[in-house]
Amino acid sequence: MMRVLAADIGGTKTALCLYTGATVAELRAEHAQEYESRGFSGLVPILGEFLRGERVDCAGFGIAGPVIDGVCHTTNLPWVVDVASLRQVCGTSHCALLNDLEIAVLGVPCVPADRIVWLQERPIVHSAPLELVAIGTGFGRAFMIPNEHGSSSRAFATETGHASFGPRNAIERRLLNYVAERHETPCIEHVLSGPALRTLYDFIVFEGLAPPSAQLEIERAEDPSGVIGRLGARDLDDGCAAAVALFADLLGSVLGNVALGSMPRGGLYVWGGVARKLRNVLERGELLDAFRDKHRMRDVLETIPLALIDEPELGLIGARQAALMALAQLP
Repeated sequence: MMRVLAADIGGTKTALCLYTGATVAELRAEHAQEYESRGFSGLVPILGEFLRGERVDCAGFGIAGPVIDGVCHTTNLPWVVDVASLRQVCGTSHCALLNDLEIAVLGVPCVPADRIVWLQERPIVHSAPLELVAIGTGFGRAFMIPNEHGSSSRAFATETGHASFGPRNAIERRLLNYVAERHETPCIEHVLSGPALRTLYDFIVFEGLAPPSAQLEIERAEDPSGVIGRLGARDLDDGCAAAVALFADLLGSVLGNVALGSMPRGGLYVWGGVARKLRNVLERGELLDAFRDKHRMRDVLETIPLALIDEPELGLIGARQAALMALAQLP
């Protein structure tokens, strides 16, 4: 019986899932558990509690932070995670430790079809690059280059969220100036992330583009951006609706830039908690219009498959895939 461990390690939660089956095709989730990350001194104690001394055949770990030479100093936790310790506690040399976005993009081809929401459905070219953009607390991007046989070769994470924000029109130039007064170097993440929804709302009110009728509720909320997203997605407040519409427009433009940079005819996918909560907004048309609005490149962008992934467990799916790749590649 094959035993495969998948782990999605975040600053708040660490999710683990053990898959078992006679073959890869028969793997099914046998046991899953979430842990409060800050309740433990590191990942190894969590694994010890989950595995209780049992070995696995292979393991994949996606972690929020850069992984250099098999070691990660986690971004939002006081942990140092190294692949050698993971191999010891898992009882196998077949372990993969990757950045969480690298792991997630590996899982994209394994997402069930009913979890894919097409914004622009086009034929998938399996020999072409595949891109994943994640919108949550921050803005993340990773891509995957297939090998000559069309299977997964390697995933790469990027820091695209920290690239400069480039306005396209008068209102976005005013937005750039507004953000620049609050951040020394305005970047994409300042206008496209969960916290950025509050920035966009405040900008809309500042510009007098909508009344601040939801201001009090927003200011009292523990999660102001969550309130803005909820009211805006349901069209319950003019200012919030304007903020999420601007968010969709900005996201479409950035996705167009991403597509022009890599020509991902293997698919360009949007994922993350914010993207999933704003699904109905992203489906309305502002995003796709902005995505295609690249002058002479419009016809080119109309060939790119573009979709939203409505799958909260993409990290675990990718970690399982990384584990299986480690099993196949190592002796």
